[in-house]
Amino acid sequence: MAPPRDFTFAVPGDWVRIRVLDDAQRDADVRRIAQAVTRGRPDRDRLMPQVARVLHEAVAARTDSRTVEVHLPVLQKGAPPVACALAVGVVPPRDGDRPGGEDAAFLAAAGTGATAEVVDLACGPVARLRRRTSAPAPDGRRVETAVVQYQHPLPGGGFVLLSFSTPLLELLDPLTALFDAVAGSFRWLP
Repeated sequence: MAPPRDFTFAVPGDWVRIRVLDDAQRDADVRRIAQAVTRGRPDRDRLMPQVARVLHEAVAARTDSRTVEVHLPVLQKGAPPVACALAVGVVPPRDGDRPGGEDAAFLAAAGTGATAEVVDLACGPVARLRRRTSAPAPDGRRVETAVVQYQHPLPGGGFVLLSFSTPLLELLDPLTALFDAVAGSFRWLP
């Protein structure tokens, strides 16, 4: 079987993708979203730079060296806010790793207070890790945040990591169901 060339998954219709590997792509995505969010508003010229700054900060808080894109829900007029985010990372195999061994290492890395398990999703069994952490808020304070991660092994070694985060701890159960649905829609493209 030929290795896949890419992957895909479904996110809710009001979520937007921001590509982070290239500064120009990231800036273009943020600008496009800020323009769409402020379109038709009389205070657009004042508001658009503020929206762009918030988007840049949200992306920066979720980006590491392996992150390829970030997905954020964008508020539609009259809709309740859903504060969560998805960072998508591609982790290449390390020297000496055997294909398929990443699941065990991922699950063993759960640590204190984390829950690691293999869950059966629409795409098949997937390693899932749930933990709580402290994350920076835009105003500088720290906020307790839930993180739910899913590891999709790459054929031949390495994996794609879907990392969801939310500060809405009281909505964690229904949000985890949403995260499971998104992670379960993951598919390899030939």
